[in-house]
Amino acid sequence: MRDIFRKKDLSNQKGEFHRSLGLLDVTFIGVGAVIGAGIFVITGQAAATMAGPAIVLSFLLGAVMVGITALIYAELSSAYPVAGSAYSFTFASLGEVFAWFVGWNLLLEYGVATAAVATGWSGYLRRFLEESVGIDIPKALSGAYNPAAGTYIDISAFSIILLIFFLLAIGIKESARVNTAIVMIKLVVLITFVVVGLPHVDFHNLSNFLPFGWTGVWHGASLIIFAYLGFDAISTVAEETKNPTRNIPMGLILSLILSVVFFILVSFTLTAIVPYQELNVPDALAFALYKVNEPFAANVIALGAVITITTVMLVMGLGFTRILFALSRDGLLPKNLSSIHPKYNTPYKATLIGGVLLSVMAGLIPLKVLAELVNIGTLFAYLMVTIAIVVLRLKNKIQPAFRVPAFQVLIPLNIILIIFIIAGLPFETWVRFIGWSFIGFLIYAFYGTKKEKIL
Repeated sequence: MRDIFRKKDLSNQKGEFHRSLGLLDVTFIGVGAVIGAGIFVITGQAAATMAGPAIVLSFLLGAVMVGITALIYAELSSAYPVAGSAYSFTFASLGEVFAWFVGWNLLLEYGVATAAVATGWSGYLRRFLEESVGIDIPKALSGAYNPAAGTYIDISAFSIILLIFFLLAIGIKESARVNTAIVMIKLVVLITFVVVGLPHVDFHNLSNFLPFGWTGVWHGASLIIFAYLGFDAISTVAEETKNPTRNIPMGLILSLILSVVFFILVSFTLTAIVPYQELNVPDALAFALYKVNEPFAANVIALGAVITITTVMLVMGLGFTRILFALSRDGLLPKNLSSIHPKYNTPYKATLIGGVLLSVMAGLIPLKVLAELVNIGTLFAYLMVTIAIVVLRLKNKIQPAFRVPAFQVLIPLNIILIIFIIAGLPFETWVRFIGWSFIGFLIYAFYGTKKEKIL
């Protein structure tokens, strides 16, 4: 029987893609993934049901954990600039079986997040079409499968996923150009929300700052961590980045700093202009501006969200295809999924199959279920990466261009914070996570361990 704990030597891993992405490209890939459905959709829901105005503190708690994790990714990416992200890092440090479960959960992160973001995008699209254009999408086609409510499929979410994955199939550089342009629009939209919203701040809305207590801040952080997910997608394109030992770490850090600043500004403004109890809606930012009688700005926000949330789907879809590529290249999934298109230089089979599967998921499953499932799978991967860097450092098998500062303080703190935030997720999410992991175990046991792999 083959050793399921065998490790992969990444030092000699040859890239299979053209290196075409610069620092601006990778930084905006990070911003494109992080600033999206989380801030446009989840913020309002978390404030209304979990944290109240203290959602700002939930964002800060999440920022500390994600910030340390970003430093870890920066060090590992500068040492191993290969496709696969946390999957590859775990393969090099802890062995194949742990790498499989990390890769399996990264598919959950990127895949389900793409579907989740598509449902948030669809909500803003419906608001814009109804308020500004006077078009109503038929109820049967306007939501996840729920016959009791009269909805059978979210046709908008289904369609946008197919379009995104078609774009990903025709080239990474083309996708990056589209992403960069839309990220610029996204930042303008969020600045517009803050500038228009601040004159309407009513500090009475902040007087009950901790309506759910500190427990609410904790549970809020467990949900809004969804807003931070995606920065690690930068590390999945290391094989396609010019000077990756410099550009990947810098892109990780710059994109996260920019994202945190906007999260704090937007979440404060949102809960200060509208009572938090009213924010449990799928389009919180546009809703808030309608409430304070700023219809033109609200329409701009709704249209801007429709345009800019697209980048999150683009980047998370990109991460999904690259993880699927890495797993199939190592033989843990069917080898033909790692086929590179001779003209477009993309893993086109993985991309097209992923597009079909995720479009169906986006059309049928509600947003909150998707978001919580994404969070637990991703936090598990972050925990494994934190353990991986400790193992690699102890064995002196890492020669990074960037190193995590205050290593002996930040690493234990990060492990504690990840476990703390995971513990705040609902019981139902744990059940789904265990079910997903069991499916992954069956695939690994009956397929992955049977195939010969050259490492």
